[in-house]
Amino acid sequence: MEKQEMEMNESRRRFLRNTALAGAGLVVAPTLLIAPPAEAGGLFSFAQPSPAEQKKVGDEAAKEVLRKYKEIFDGRAKHFDTLGRRLVAALPASDRQTWNYRFHVLDSKEVNAFALPGGDMFMFTGLYEKLKTDDALVAVTGHEMTHVRKQHWAKAYKKSQERNTWLAIGLSIFHAGQGAQTIASLADSAISSKFSRKEEDEADAGGLQNMVDAGYNPQGMIELFEELQKVSGNGGSIGGDFLSDHPLTSARINSTKKRIAEFKRSDSFPPQTPLDYDSLK
Repeated sequence: MEKQEMEMNESRRRFLRNTALAGAGLVVAPTLLIAPPAEAGGLFSFAQPSPAEQKKVGDEAAKEVLRKYKEIFDGRAKHFDTLGRRLVAALPASDRQTWNYRFHVLDSKEVNAFALPGGDMFMFTGLYEKLKTDDALVAVTGHEMTHVRKQHWAKAYKKSQERNTWLAIGLSIFHAGQGAQTIASLADSAISSKFSRKEEDEADAGGLQNMVDAGYNPQGMIELFEELQKVSGNGGSIGGDFLSDHPLTSARINSTKKRIAEFKRSDSFPPQTPLDYDSLK
């Protein structure tokens, strides 16, 4: 089993590394019209991709993900979509209207979940089947949706361009008419992006607030972390890259417990809803 998991992880890493090249061969290099850098004092300042641009990148990245993995459309997909839509309905109007939230279930033993810029959310069956309540499933979904709402990929992209750390892609943004970085290349960065500890903490906080606003029990987030720790210990990688991208530590769980206490309404939280994964197949 460990050998199979290692092979799956290595396969996924190769997929992420090769996405830009595959995209270049499969897609007719459309240009992403990000505002060109403005030169001042010999230095360039790069614009953060707009929500519209983020959605273009996310759409292209989603195509690449769905080329790699089989999407499931049975009861699991319907259930996941229903929970996701409930989270969306609880968001502020600006967040509901800005992003294209779409909820996908992927057939894979990888214990993983992630969202792409623009709103596509992917849940792997390897993680789905481990969760015992809707509240835990909602916890990871709300966390990933917060990455979208807070535009973490776009902010990281802007910072990386300023530091010139993504020159390995082999392309750069110039003034209109002088060439532009393709959506296919940007899609690779969106799929393989990793966020800072600060951004992960912000996603925890945002996801927790979202699930409470949607009428779920916030203990589901603690359940999520504790369930993953049973498999992985206090951090590290398991069936997929979820824990390596989202390191679980006692401090992180404690932060969530403190946030729950700050709601000062523990008696009014609804009971957690059991999740019978097998019945959804």
